[in-house]
Amino acid sequence: MHKLLSLLAYALLSIANIFAQSQAQLTHYGDSLYRQLQQIENSEERAHALLELSFFWSDYDTEKALHYVSDSQKLLGDKANTSYYQGLLSFYRAAIQFNIDPAKAKELYMQADAYLRRDVPAKNKISGTRYRARLWGSYGALLQREGKEHEYVQVLINQVIPMAKSIKDSTLWGNNLQNVAMALMNLQEYSKAEEYYDNALVLLEGKQEAGEQRFTLYVNAARNALLQQDHIRARTLLDSAAHTATLVPASSYLPVYHDVEGSYWQKQVNFDQANFHFEKALIGAKAQNNSDMVASILFSQSAAFKTANQPAQAMAKLREILPYIEKNPSLKNKQTVYYHLATTAAQLGAYEESVKWFEKYKIVLDTLLTDKGAALTLELEKKYQTAEKENELLRVKAANQQQQFAIQRTRTLAGIFLLTTIVLAMLSFIWYISARSKKRLAAQREKLNLFNAMLQGQERERSRIARDLHDGLGGMLAAVKLKLSAVANREAKAQPQTDSSMDLYTLINQMDHSVNELRRIARNMMPESLLYMGLEASLRDLCNAMDQPQLQIDFQATNLRTDYSQSFLIAVYRIVQELLTNAVKHSGATQIWVQCSEADGYFYITVEDNGKGFDPSMDDSKREGIGLSNIRNRVEILNGHLEIDATIGKGASFHIQFELAE
Repeated sequence: MHKLLSLLAYALLSIANIFAQSQAQLTHYGDSLYRQLQQIENSEERAHALLELSFFWSDYDTEKALHYVSDSQKLLGDKANTSYYQGLLSFYRAAIQFNIDPAKAKELYMQADAYLRRDVPAKNKISGTRYRARLWGSYGALLQREGKEHEYVQVLINQVIPMAKSIKDSTLWGNNLQNVAMALMNLQEYSKAEEYYDNALVLLEGKQEAGEQRFTLYVNAARNALLQQDHIRARTLLDSAAHTATLVPASSYLPVYHDVEGSYWQKQVNFDQANFHFEKALIGAKAQNNSDMVASILFSQSAAFKTANQPAQAMAKLREILPYIEKNPSLKNKQTVYYHLATTAAQLGAYEESVKWFEKYKIVLDTLLTDKGAALTLELEKKYQTAEKENELLRVKAANQQQQFAIQRTRTLAGIFLLTTIVLAMLSFIWYISARSKKRLAAQREKLNLFNAMLQGQERERSRIARDLHDGLGGMLAAVKLKLSAVANREAKAQPQTDSSMDLYTLINQMDHSVNELRRIARNMMPESLLYMGLEASLRDLCNAMDQPQLQIDFQATNLRTDYSQSFLIAVYRIVQELLTNAVKHSGATQIWVQCSEADGYFYITVEDNGKGFDPSMDDSKREGIGLSNIRNRVEILNGHLEIDATIGKGASFHIQFELAE
């Protein structure tokens, strides 16, 4: 795989001019990559390289991208039928459908996720998680295209970023911090977006393999700076983007870079330079057949012409946008374009055309539950009537228009009243659902509090019984043993060995076993090593104590501190003890692995075995001998997360995560 990366890096550096991205250059670049990956001897690595090459072509040539996926599948042979590679093949097919058929792409992304959550080999665990993070990011981007901006942010924060953090992939992590920043920017949260951009830059700065991610980061952060009127920061970021683009000369994000450059020069009142970059952006976007990008760039160019007091050119660009926004379901885009068409037509004196666009604009506004625009439409209508210079006809038309507006206003008010009623009904329903949810949550919290109190009471009682057994009964048995030993010694000195003296020694040995058993019970109820030597020592003692000739227990600890709270220590100890007890009693395993670690403010517990496994979808009550309710409750009390990965016949893994308080 290192050879593959070096070949790809060499190919990226081989194209000198980053701003001239013709179809011929793209073909030459892709063919060059294909020839170089043919030198890779390992078939599995070559199959991976073919998939990445298909990902590159997915923005430019669908047929070629599908062909490379097919070649990769053939090269993998029987491996292509495994869950891991089925997931990868679905992921790359989804990338090809991303712009062509978004619904099909979403279906393929979820199919890939289902495969990658199955029994993935240990060597592919990290890469499988990385692919899952990538596919969820792409799935969220499709939600964003549907106007579901908040859902997109939730996918990034709840799915993608935790996966990137779990595998410590700073490039993936930083790239998705950038995605959150872009979503916040679309929601006009520019200050928050800047914080996420800065955090992403810290993670991606200096990483040679993250050239594409840093390039998009600089471009998007520059756009955010322009929206905040911070032109100095925008210029610095755009210069960094231009430098980074030399590492990714075939990036599909180059049109966006030119679009932001154009907006920057528009702000600097350098319209020739602005138009130069807008034209470069349009060429790149059209080469990619990216209609959304083309429409966005055309709109930016029209705004620049309007700022330069060139309304005719602005109108021409707005008309070019119409075919794109008419096919796009976004009403907000239609509203914006219709509005600018109307105002620009009015600026040109084309009042009749202006009225037509304002009518379209007002229809969209009505759909979006707003009544803005009526006054502007009336004003433009009056200008149009004045231009006709027929006073009598104008009075008739004005009367008719007033009547129409009155009727339309009445209809609009009735519609608003109806919609208000519907909204109030929905709000009432939402309040009702929320109240029910709060009630259920309160009941669950009360149940957890009760369970926590019961646990604390049990631990106190265990501690008391352990002290009584160890200090009380243990001391008494030890004293009895000493006295019996003294009697045995006296008899041995007084007379030769007899049957009664042998019975006495047997009794002493039994007393020894009783004392040892009593200490074992006391230690299980409340191990002294947990209170005096720390968590790592007590867990190691626990694993050693449960180790058997036919069952090996391997314990590993990483970065464990000695200052955890007593309640946390006891909870972790009991969880591990319960999991080990279940594994010993029910799994039939010959090997158990226990891992405890702390990293980045989180505490992790993993217990795995190679036993007979079980079906995790079955209710606790149906799993004979395996009760997880106590463990689940302990985890919930500490606001932790429990994940079970088990398959019948293939062992079981329990992964627990706690967020540690600052």
